[in-house]
Amino acid sequence: MLEDLRARLDLVEPGVDVLPALVEALREALRAERSLAYGVDIGPERYQLSFLNYSGFSLEPQVAHATLDGFVGARRDPWGYFNPANPQPSQRNRELHFHAPGMEEPSPAPPRDDRFTLWKTLGVPMEEQARLQAHVRASVGGFLQEYGLARMMFLRVLVCEGPALLGWVGAMRSEPFNPRELNLLRELIPSLQRRLALDARLREGGMLHAALEAALEALGQAAYVVTSIGRVAFANSLGRARLEQDSGLVAEALKRHLRGEPIGTELTFSPLRITGAPAHYLAIVQGEPQKALARVHTLSSGWGLTAREMEVLGRLVRGESNKAIALHLGCAERTVEVHVTRILAKAQVESRSALIAKCFLAS
Repeated sequence: MLEDLRARLDLVEPGVDVLPALVEALREALRAERSLAYGVDIGPERYQLSFLNYSGFSLEPQVAHATLDGFVGARRDPWGYFNPANPQPSQRNRELHFHAPGMEEPSPAPPRDDRFTLWKTLGVPMEEQARLQAHVRASVGGFLQEYGLARMMFLRVLVCEGPALLGWVGAMRSEPFNPRELNLLRELIPSLQRRLALDARLREGGMLHAALEAALEALGQAAYVVTSIGRVAFANSLGRARLEQDSGLVAEALKRHLRGEPIGTELTFSPLRITGAPAHYLAIVQGEPQKALARVHTLSSGWGLTAREMEVLGRLVRGESNKAIALHLGCAERTVEVHVTRILAKAQVESRSALIAKCFLAS
């Protein structure tokens, strides 16, 4: 059973969401009534749920996510027995067995094992135990009561990478978990840590890729990410337009750059250093905005643009957003949208990227 759970985490290819099936399998393996895995995005003013998977709860996904996100966002530190922004070192990547902090009456005691007793793991002295228990009951007791968890035993692990919480993973049931089940979760922790760390990096990588695309589009110049052998790994809309005219432009310029030969002033290359990956370069075509701006007046006359439309076109060529143009012109953003729509129609193109490319490539 442990090998099956490990395989779900270690062998499934990156990018596949393994947690829904894993949470279901973990519930079965631990003979639990419910199981749960969630992550917390830590912000300076508010916490936010980053992911949620569960089994055994009779809640619609949207309701479950909104409910737990609302609870997380209330920013109680600590909630439960840990601080999500900085879990205690004694709790990181370690299974913890305890009865719900919302309990009004004592439950059957967990198996006697001093290594895993609640207070020993939390590092709370005896005189502080009652105070912490009262605090936790006050902060989460109502939540646990509402969702039928207030009289259950919990077995969970805070999966961490250093001080960063990657996820809360655990199970709940009415009876204490036995040593075999504690051991199963303990042995699964390294695989959980590897997988959740990988998932976090993939999510961050997706955000970085989106940020790269937005940044290169905002340059207002043809730009490329190029491998060391001259393959264009990414190009913004202006870059793609230039490649259609001259597909070998970047590769030939990079060869000259790597040989230390002059390549003129049109293209500049900046190395991108990525640990564990071959060298890449950011290539930017210089001087294009000035040339395109010089064409704006001629193109505006040819397309029959009004003076205000010509001004909007000039700012579009600079890569400005509708909101920024509205601020410069002192008008509503909706007015700028109307101007852009009319310019697209007069230029006979369907998108602003095609419009900008037409300005850059016009003779």
